[in-house]
Amino acid sequence: MPTIRGLSHVVLYVNDLDKMVAFYRDVLGLVKYREHAGRMVFLTADPDIEDHQLALAKGREGNAKIIAHIAWRVDTPTDVKEFYERFKAQGVPVDHCVSHAYEEMGNTVSCYFLDPEGNRLEIYALVAERDDKRINRPLDLDRSVDEIVATASGLQASPH
Repeated sequence: MPTIRGLSHVVLYVNDLDKMVAFYRDVLGLVKYREHAGRMVFLTADPDIEDHQLALAKGREGNAKIIAHIAWRVDTPTDVKEFYERFKAQGVPVDHCVSHAYEEMGNTVSCYFLDPEGNRLEIYALVAERDDKRINRPLDLDRSVDEIVATASGLQASPH
């Protein structure tokens, strides 16, 4: 049986192609790799690895929501915090921040936010260390990264 190795790409229908490209390029730092002028734009985090991970296609109608969320993985909780600070500074709506607990891979530090057309997105990092209790608790990313990691991992925060 074939094995799925990971997410290749997501295609979103959008109302305002230019506004959405600007958001994913300028706020998230994706690279515009290629486009079909005025119709479709292909973006990626790293063109050397994948030519597109997200495609934006003109043609969405009304306020229909077509996805639950798209998750983007980053290396560390510090990276999640930096994106959170960027979102606040640029007026990007933050939906919520949470630590999800998973038996196999530890916890995540996650920040859910909205793009200009209301699609929910997630930036997350894994926190491998955690206690035996499953926790899924809200996080306050205005706190220090040490406290966030401690909350996500079930450990005590180190003193500052």
